[in-house]
Amino acid sequence: MDPVSVFLIVVAAIFILGVIGEVAFERTGVPDVVWLIGVGMLLGPITGILSRERLLAVAPYFGALTLVIVLFDGGSSLRLSELGKAAGRGSTTALLSFCFSVAAVTAATALAGVFGWLPESWNWMHGLLVGAIVGGSSSVIIMPALSKARLSSRLSTLLSLESAITDVLCVVVAVAVIRVVVSGSTDFVAAAGELGRGFGIGLGVGCVTGLLLILVLRRLRKSSSGYPIILGTLLLLYVLVDSMGGSAALAILSVAAITGNAPALSNVIGLAKQASLGRSIEGFHDQMTFIVKSFFFTFIGAMLGPPWSLVAVGLGLSVVLLIARVPAVWLGLLGAGFPPSARTMVIITLPRGMAAGVLAMLPHQMGVPDTELLPVAIFAAVVGSIAIFAVGFPIYKGRLPAELLEVGPAAVETSARESVPETPSLPPSEPPPAAPAPADS
Repeated sequence: MDPVSVFLIVVAAIFILGVIGEVAFERTGVPDVVWLIGVGMLLGPITGILSRERLLAVAPYFGALTLVIVLFDGGSSLRLSELGKAAGRGSTTALLSFCFSVAAVTAATALAGVFGWLPESWNWMHGLLVGAIVGGSSSVIIMPALSKARLSSRLSTLLSLESAITDVLCVVVAVAVIRVVVSGSTDFVAAAGELGRGFGIGLGVGCVTGLLLILVLRRLRKSSSGYPIILGTLLLLYVLVDSMGGSAALAILSVAAITGNAPALSNVIGLAKQASLGRSIEGFHDQMTFIVKSFFFTFIGAMLGPPWSLVAVGLGLSVVLLIARVPAVWLGLLGAGFPPSARTMVIITLPRGMAAGVLAMLPHQMGVPDTELLPVAIFAAVVGSIAIFAVGFPIYKGRLPAELLEVGPAAVETSARESVPETPSLPPSEPPPAAPAPADS
């Protein structure tokens, strides 16, 4: 069979299995990305249809596009109203979880280096880099799982907010650490100043672009060209800010947060006509996210393979991440009134995903030495964390008390119908007599 036919068959299989995985997720509770990773392992290390060399050739292009879409998806999902309700608890839990995870992974990688499982040239900064890459949970996996699990809004908002914030923390901190490692500077004051400059450029340019897009959105709400314009703007913004030495990730995130909250911001800045992304743009973005997610998790599965010592390190890191969440969640939820089963549910909701996968390829692309095989360890950590989540999530969901579960819309509708007493049938009444015809004049 010619290569073009093989390529088309692989693409078709990925899309079809992605849809089947979503259906299976609704019935079994097993995340759909598990099936996609399995397909990737079948195509990569098992059959050799997709070689690692070919995948690495397209990884920089695919990774940049994925990073833009992941940041836009996470940033636009943050709502000012939700931030107001759960900002304190959610942001505290997110920050503690990220810091504990980074510290634990940094220590674990140092130990792995002692046993010779990592390059000899690595120091504690490389461990810090790995910790920043895998330090946050994945909103792309967690948010769909929460919507199908129908947890109470109190618990689901907390977990959604934590995943969205840690996604952002991973990107911003990992890129910052990469810049420090590449520069080789030991002057932390100068490094901090350079990072502050980069963050300032990214935040400033991103906010200006986001406000301009709000004005454009007023005319694009019902246009089929809305999403291509937004995606094209984000890609150009990524290149522009990066060439200026700014944080391109922070710029994309700023645009996403502003456009995602366009209706509320329209009222704040006094626009006569409210702006919003609109259903057509959100629908296009959902489809694009599905396509990118399907390819990316298949890519992760295909990249797994030798050296097996790095796979073992990655799987070990997934266990380290689980252990690190225990004190972080305990401190973050202290005084929140959650029962022990809910705390365990939050602890088990740790899957790493697209942000970690994309960031795994950045160190080698940006010139960090001895990191060409780093994606193997990171991808193994992603797979291990997803496996823990896939097994534990349905188990601990069943142990939650009734007040932390929501009744589904269909059940609510059925319950409402059953609670309304039937109206007794009345005998048919006689039709009213016809009005007399008016007299002839």
